[in-house]
Amino acid sequence: MAMKVRFLLSLVLLLITMWLDGCGHYTCGVTFGNSSCTPSGGGISQGGGGGTINQTSFVYFMDDSAAQMALNGLNVANSQTFTPISSFVSPVFPVNALGANGGLVIVNKKFLYMPFANGVLYGFSIDAATGSLKAVPNSFYALTGSGEAIAADPNGAVLFVGGSAGISTFTVNANDGSLTAIGTTSAIGTPTQITTDGSGKYLYALTGNTITAFTYTSGGVLGPVTGSPFSIGMAQIAGEITGRFLFGITAENGSGSGAIDNHIYVFSVAFGGGLNRWGSPVPTRAPPVYLAVSPNGKFVYTFEQTSDIATTTNDPMEGFAFSTGTLTPLLASPFTGLNAALGKFDQNGLYIFAVADVPNSNLLGNFAYGVDANGVLSSTLDHAGVTSLSFAVSDEP
Repeated sequence: MAMKVRFLLSLVLLLITMWLDGCGHYTCGVTFGNSSCTPSGGGISQGGGGGTINQTSFVYFMDDSAAQMALNGLNVANSQTFTPISSFVSPVFPVNALGANGGLVIVNKKFLYMPFANGVLYGFSIDAATGSLKAVPNSFYALTGSGEAIAADPNGAVLFVGGSAGISTFTVNANDGSLTAIGTTSAIGTPTQITTDGSGKYLYALTGNTITAFTYTSGGVLGPVTGSPFSIGMAQIAGEITGRFLFGITAENGSGSGAIDNHIYVFSVAFGGGLNRWGSPVPTRAPPVYLAVSPNGKFVYTFEQTSDIATTTNDPMEGFAFSTGTLTPLLASPFTGLNAALGKFDQNGLYIFAVADVPNSNLLGNFAYGVDANGVLSSTLDHAGVTSLSFAVSDEP
């Protein structure tokens, strides 16, 4: 999930301000260590959970400064709640030796992988009943260079790690999650984000104001894309299930030197992996700093902020229906009261797990926003406490 530096700085400054003004601890409601706060408050329509919850999901967080992970759970053991899992025991990491993590990624709802700036990649298997983590065979893995960004092939066959040495590829053992190193490309500049197209043919790396593209095989072998790198300056890109389109945002919300940008950009993926602008940029009400695409490819959601450098404010989320390259605002959008910094879908597409403003508070919390068949978002469950920005979501394996 690595973003451009300006985006990370604006979010980090916002969160630090809220955490310090709130409970004075990094992780209210989630146990990275001793927490002085407890989960409280609730959703916009606080109550019993908005009907029966029919799936279990786990939300994993990493706190680099404490070298610890934490876990929130939705409907664990049919609890019909969203809450921190107090029995979760963090894997042991070398304290103060990791550097920043390059994001967390889930493969096949069974495995979690996370690289670090010190050039180490960790892999874990996920317990379906409790969400607990166990190191996969031969973890940890040494990287060539640092680990700054991570992505997984949508088919679960290949793992990609971007860093100072370029893109490293690994094949994933579907049975035990162990990794086999395939190779590392020559240096392309340290990527701030890497992602695949939705069909599992191409890999895209954000490097400065360019997007470097690769083809790849099911065995993890990278190849060139004609015309790459592309002079496209984005802070985040995301694919959709057909593999025909990518979405992008610049995350210029007023906190940096660039002009404020209230738009989503759509790119078509050409045969061979090339990128082309598709139509005009789609306007948003406030600057989007993060976006999430539903697993079925039908909906795109933006997380928006305005900033005057001194103050950064989360604005209501917006939602768009997507069809054949066209984004259309949902009738229920913007979602008043759902003021979130970022969020990620579960694999079934029924929830967005967001780091968002806690109602009637100056804190942030982790919320589970329900997504109905029309793309309308709702929040009815209690929030699960203030969390870190680096997290991944898995439905029960």
